[in-house]
Amino acid sequence: KKLNPDWIRKGINDQAIEWSQEFAKYLAPENRGDRNALTTSQLRKFFGQLRRIEADYEKLNGEIPMLKPKLAYAVGKAGNYSRIRDFYDQMNIGLSAIDNSKENFNRFISLTESIVAFHKFHGGE
Repeated sequence: KKLNPDWIRKGINDQAIEWSQEFAKYLAPENRGDRNALTTSQLRKFFGQLRRIEADYEKLNGEIPMLKPKLAYAVGKAGNYSRIRDFYDQMNIGLSAIDNSKENFNRFISLTESIVAFHKFHGGE
């Protein structure tokens, strides 16, 4: 399943939460030695950038498009075999749906926060 841009544009619903839980479970490590899992530091770094923009949205909202190349760099650094590639693909869908709207940005943050929470729940450290 893919992130539905309507969750960003129109509102988060039960389907969005179910998707975020399934996606976070997929991203989390399957076992201790799972090198392909999205790491907590990768996830937190992205989420931290969102929170920084949120703190001063009027001044920093121009940085939202730059989140895509920053994620692309993380993919290149980790290699294409890592699940960060899938995270990148889904976050790009969400970032594109923001459309310079603070409401949409806030919904994107909420959906990302849900992924962070479920990632932790499913074994992310």
